[in-house]
Amino acid sequence: MVVCLLVPASAQTRPTGDVTVTADYLPNRNRTSELRARVFAEEVFDPTPRWLFTLSGFAEGLLARRGVQQPPSHTDVATAIVRVQDGSARYTTSRFDLLAGFSRVVWGRLDEVQPTDVVNPLDVSRFFFEGRSEARLPVGLIRARAFLSEGATLEGVYVPFFRRGRFDQLDEPTSPFNIEASVLAAGEDGAAALPIATRQREPPAAFRNAQGGARFSATTGRLDWSVSAYRGFEPFGFGALPEAAVVPIDIVYPRFTMIGGDFETVRGPWGLRGEVAAFVEDNFQHQALKVVGGSSIDAGAGVDRKAGDYRISGSVLVHHESYDEPILREDGLQRTRSEVSLILSADRSFAAERYQVRTFGVYNATETSAFLRAIATAKLRDNVSLEGSAGWFAGEGGTVIGRFSDSDFGYVRVKYYF
Repeated sequence: MVVCLLVPASAQTRPTGDVTVTADYLPNRNRTSELRARVFAEEVFDPTPRWLFTLSGFAEGLLARRGVQQPPSHTDVATAIVRVQDGSARYTTSRFDLLAGFSRVVWGRLDEVQPTDVVNPLDVSRFFFEGRSEARLPVGLIRARAFLSEGATLEGVYVPFFRRGRFDQLDEPTSPFNIEASVLAAGEDGAAALPIATRQREPPAAFRNAQGGARFSATTGRLDWSVSAYRGFEPFGFGALPEAAVVPIDIVYPRFTMIGGDFETVRGPWGLRGEVAAFVEDNFQHQALKVVGGSSIDAGAGVDRKAGDYRISGSVLVHHESYDEPILREDGLQRTRSEVSLILSADRSFAAERYQVRTFGVYNATETSAFLRAIATAKLRDNVSLEGSAGWFAGEGGTVIGRFSDSDFGYVRVKYYF
């Protein structure tokens, strides 16, 4: 009896994770300086070959002196949060897979900018600092997959409760990446002269407000491809004046419907990828602080190649919007808008992967705005790394990149793994 009790105890493993301390600086945001500390832990249990339980979470704190743009000043911030990152159970058989809980589901194949990746909202600050994989926010969901054959899978995702995207999870109202107030103030001349007060109008928890979609993926010869459809709510809100045109402004989250597809194949040393997402029901911000319906399409193709210690990838993404009524843009009132973006990334490892440099860039050829990020990492020990990064925004305008024109940043980070 004693032996039976001791064996499970000796087989237990402690959680894995990391401790991170980051110091960042944004010179164009009235010299904003921040110190972020984060503890992340994860435990994975597989009591049987068919069951897998994942539990992870983090605690993060912030001490900052953040710049306020209008009027130019500073505000001191001290805050902390505790969040669940993953709390899910997965049951797998040879023909079926069921995932339920608080988790993330990745759709799409393009590098960093994935039009069909709509299941999980994003944390904007982490997207710019670290990339899309770190920026996805988990949501409560149920995902069922049926393995129809060796090369075909049908996937269904059901998201019962809405979770909005965040500009920053740490004191979002003062975050240098929070562009909500500036976008609303630019929306209407009358609103620009008034203090902007907003009220979040998130979809309440109800069956009618559920989100969900399906994805069919298959392999034909050497070509991996999929088609998908999803109906959900916009992760970032739109400004809308209440029926009585007075402040505060309501932040609303209207429905969208996406139909998409993607493919990936290999030709010699080259990887070829493509992705298209048609938002047949989409939403746009009107200058009169109301939501205008319409449609949009994102279509892109990319290549990547790994040669020795290098990995290089590039993509071209075309975006087109159509509005149900004219919207004021940079060139006047418009019913349609198109733009072309170039996305490039390169990774390089040195000294048996002890050192690594990662670069990522987006250039909007239509608006001539750009974002470039470089991250350098050095492994000081097997479980300690030192990381430095710089992000630079060029140009300004109405696109996602152009709106962050004054958000250049640099940071230094120390991470300890346990």
